[in-house]
Amino acid sequence: MVEHVSDRRATVWSEPFSISGYGPTPSNGTATLISLDRSARLQRAGVALGTAWLAAVVSILIPVAHFLLVPGFVVIGIVFFVVRLRTPTRATMVQGTCPDCGEAQEFDASGPWHLPRQLACRLCHRTLTATTVRRT
Repeated sequence: MVEHVSDRRATVWSEPFSISGYGPTPSNGTATLISLDRSARLQRAGVALGTAWLAAVVSILIPVAHFLLVPGFVVIGIVFFVVRLRTPTRATMVQGTCPDCGEAQEFDASGPWHLPRQLACRLCHRTLTATTVRRT
């Protein structure tokens, strides 16, 4: 852990990881992670559920399409609620250098944070694997 900032509801820290690609030499990256307590996760999940259900209510006014949209938004809201409630740690920023092309960049890494994880280089479009840094 590089830095550690904590308040009552969330803890933010940076964690190093290794990026491997097709080449023999891996590169390094850093993920900024946030861990939310149960009340913060419940609030975040409730916002997702409320947004989806609001979209369901609005879609009632759309003729014919409301037969699919309303049940779809209700189900999606429940799914988002459960996923967000069960995600204690997520990445807010993932930075590193592609080991194949050497481009320093910010990777897309949404959802729960876990390693190993697949990343994609924006320049060479190769699939990269992020793994834990081996301590010697």
